[in-house]
Amino acid sequence: MTSRIFGTRLMAVLTVLFNALALNLAMIVACLPLVTAPVAVSAASGALDRWARDGEDRVVRQFVIEFRARWSAPVMLGVGAPLVAIAVGGAEVRHFAREATLTGRAGLCLAGCALLITVAALGYVLQLTADEPGMRPVDLWSLAARLALRNLPVAGILSAAPVAGLTLLAAHDPAVALLGLPLFLLHALKLLARPGLRRAPAPPSGR
Repeated sequence: MTSRIFGTRLMAVLTVLFNALALNLAMIVACLPLVTAPVAVSAASGALDRWARDGEDRVVRQFVIEFRARWSAPVMLGVGAPLVAIAVGGAEVRHFAREATLTGRAGLCLAGCALLITVAALGYVLQLTADEPGMRPVDLWSLAARLALRNLPVAGILSAAPVAGLTLLAAHDPAVALLGLPLFLLHALKLLARPGLRRAPAPPSGR
C-alpha cells in the first residue's frame, strides 16, 4: 500500500516536471524569432493559468491554442513594450555598473530602480492580459505601473529576487534556461502580482 502511494506521488511529481519543462521549451522556441516573444510569453502565461485553475495538463497543446488566439496588436504592444523596456533597462544597468564614477553610480541607481519597477509591472501586465483581454495597451501599462509602484515595497522587491537569480545563472551558463527557469520566473511574477490585482479597482475593458 505504501509503495503504491509513493509510486502515485512520484508519477505526479514527474508529470509536473515534464509539463513544466515541455511548456518552458515551447515558450523558448516560440520566442526565438524575437518578434513573436510577446505573444509566446503571453501564451505561456495563459497555459499556466489553465493548468493551475482547470487542471489542463496538456500544456503544449494549450500553449499552441493560446498562441494562436493571442496573435493580435494589443497583445504584441501590451506585452512587448515592458519586455523591450526590461531588455533596455538591463543593458543600462550593465553599462553603468562598469563605471566607477559618481555619475556611473547615480545612473546605476536610477536604472536599477526603473528596471525593478518595470519587472514588477510585467507580472501585472501578464495577468491583466489574461483577465482583461480587451484592455487598450495604454490603459494596461498605466494600471500595471500604478500597481507596481503601489506594491513596490513588497511585491517589487520580491520580484527582483527570481530575476536576479535567473540572470546570474543564465550569465554563468545559458543552457540553464532549458531547465524551466524562464517559466519559473513567469510563474513567480504572476503569483506576486495577484494579491495586488485582487485589491485593485476593476480595470477598464477598453471595449
